[in-house]
Amino acid sequence: MRALVKYAPGPGNVELRDVPRPQPGPGQVLIDVAFAGVCGTDRSALDGHFAGLIPRTLGHEASGIVAELGPGLRADLAVGDRVTFETDAYLCGTCRYCRAEQYQRCPHRKGIGTTADGALADSLVMPELAVHRLPDGVSLLAAALTEPLAICVHAVIERSPSLAGEVVIVTGPGAIGALTSAVATQVGATTVLVGRSRHAAQLADALDRGIADHALDGDSVDVGAYVAGLTDGYGAHSAFECSAAHEWPSRLQPMLQRGGRLVLVALYHGDPPVNFDLLVNREHEIVGSRGKNAQSYRTALRLMADGRIDAESFISEVLPLERWSDGLDLVAKGRKVVFQVAGTTPQ
Repeated sequence: MRALVKYAPGPGNVELRDVPRPQPGPGQVLIDVAFAGVCGTDRSALDGHFAGLIPRTLGHEASGIVAELGPGLRADLAVGDRVTFETDAYLCGTCRYCRAEQYQRCPHRKGIGTTADGALADSLVMPELAVHRLPDGVSLLAAALTEPLAICVHAVIERSPSLAGEVVIVTGPGAIGALTSAVATQVGATTVLVGRSRHAAQLADALDRGIADHALDGDSVDVGAYVAGLTDGYGAHSAFECSAAHEWPSRLQPMLQRGGRLVLVALYHGDPPVNFDLLVNREHEIVGSRGKNAQSYRTALRLMADGRIDAESFISEVLPLERWSDGLDLVAKGRKVVFQVAGTTPQ
């Protein structure tokens, strides 16, 4: 079968290769991939910033069709089911985190596309625990965005207090920032989505689609003054940093109200600065939000099934897997790319 493989460390060293088709063992599901998204983590593999397992198949955002069941699986999965899946290729299953479904915290966890083979391939094998059947009305194309949507659900709903009626800032209008803003809007927050001048089209689109209440060019607008004007000078209740730009954590701190919360959703190369005096004197909280868990997936699927989040509308391009190089170039420009892996139409 075909697989997009990072075959050696360093920049480049990625190609579409023929590899053996996997076979499911006990408790495993073989899934024929329909659609697979790409994100900054996959781009980092091309740039050589993240080593991970070498060689490995890239990709961790996908949907597909159950092709084969290994021995001893639960009764509610069947060949032909439309599914998506979490990113956990291996979990110990015995630590306190696994027992609480906090799988992203398992110290022995292996993740598809990074420390295990991923989903940018014709097929992959996943543990049954990771597999979610799609609700009626959620297309295979939309389901390829379940993982990034679940990341945003985890940040906004599971790692934050109630945001209903509060003003929140979201920095970075890419897929994660836009989805974070959309989820925050759905839970009743007044959202301020912030980008740069080059993001003008994305910011305007967020306003037009109602996934942000305010959209600001941080290069030309004093974001802190704007937020102060919305909050009688108190500042935002929370800020979600989704851009991975090193300056934003410390820039956001003065924009928060006393007792406010800064949630770090992005992954950083290096150590962004933090103003610890402000952190102490204003009793701010800085919260890390890593990935997602099983409940994040269930909530994300329900948001899509109920029509509250139109996941397909966040996709910039759908390309055949053979155009993987073009797709990764578009990701570097802030576009959300999904590869059509199987010869299928959204269903």
